[in-house]
Amino acid sequence: MNTFPYDSWEAALEAADGTTGYFTWGPGGNFATVLITLIGIVISVYSAVMVTRRENALLNESAERLADKYNSGMEG
Repeated sequence: MNTFPYDSWEAALEAADGTTGYFTWGPGGNFATVLITLIGIVISVYSAVMVTRRENALLNESAERLADKYNSGMEG
């Protein structure tokens, strides 16, 4: 499957004006780059927040379990 829209690299370089990107299955343009970048940033930040919240919950649960284990032996 040849999706390269030019006959040669020389023709592609001649057609490039430096203001638009090259996408294999798209017409080119910078909007797609900006959109993909923004989606990537949002997903990365969301993932970081979710990992942090999960680790916080796991550590708090472990801390409570250990506190119950070691504090119960000292009472009484």
